[in-house]
This record gives sequence, structure tokens and C-alpha cells, in this order.
Amino acid sequence: MEKKIIREYSNGEITVIWQPDECIHSTVCFRKLPDVFKPRERPWVKINAASTEKIIETVNACPTDALTWRYNDDKSTQKETDKMENKDKKAEIKLFENGPIHVPAEIDVKDYKGNILKENKEKYLCRCGHSNNKPFCDGSHLGAGFKE
Repeated sequence: MEKKIIREYSNGEITVIWQPDECIHSTVCFRKLPDVFKPRERPWVKINAASTEKIIETVNACPTDALTWRYNDDKSTQKETDKMENKDKKAEIKLFENGPIHVPAEIDVKDYKGNILKENKEKYLCRCGHSNNKPFCDGSHLGAGFKE
């Protein structure tokens, strides 16, 4: 099994966790906070280039688990906090403009044989047909020019 890449960037107050395998290239991060998120540079996250509050706001806008954050003095993560706050919220499937289908963690994805492909995690399903990781989105819709 291939080990997943995980990178962490800390400003002392929070740590931003980046998991590129979860990224669907929505561009939310670098459009919202271009001083911090610079995809053409290495390292691409300049964690000290904005306030903690702006970074948290931007990371919270990420539609996947590619970017998450945690306070350095607290073991709970942003996603765990979100789950506790949204416990009574009804699950819904959302279509991203010109992008994938978002399936919430409460819904499991199974293959035609009944095998669970992904459970208890948010999922992003391909709508354009170009993904190399079907049924999941890998961001190929951007290069394909998918519009819908």
C-alpha cells in the first residue's frame, strides 16, 4: 500500500495539514488567500504570510480534506469540531459548479459488488468522466474544461 503524503505547516498557534491525495484542485485556497497559498512555489504554504484568523477562514472554505487545521495546544481538529457542531444537520449531496459531486461522510460509497470504497469521510465524485481515480474526482475537470 502506498503511503499518503501529508505536510504540516505551523505558525506557532495553528498547524495547517495538507493532504494532496484529497485535493480536487478547486482553487479556493489560493484564490481566497494568495499570500499564503502559492501553488507554484515550494513550500507552497507560506504560513506566516497572514493572520491565523484569515488562514482558518480560508482552510475552512476548502471543499475537501486536502486542507485542515488544528490549534497547536489542542488535540481536536477542525473537522472533529465541525462534526460536533453539525450533528443534527441533515446530510445532503451537493454539485460543485463545473466540478465534482460532494457526498458527505454519513453516506458510504460502495462498488457494484457491495464493497465499501470510502466510508466515514467526505467524498468527491467525478462528474466530468476524465478522472483517473473514478469514481472519485482527481481534479481532471479543470484540464478538460468541464462546464456544467
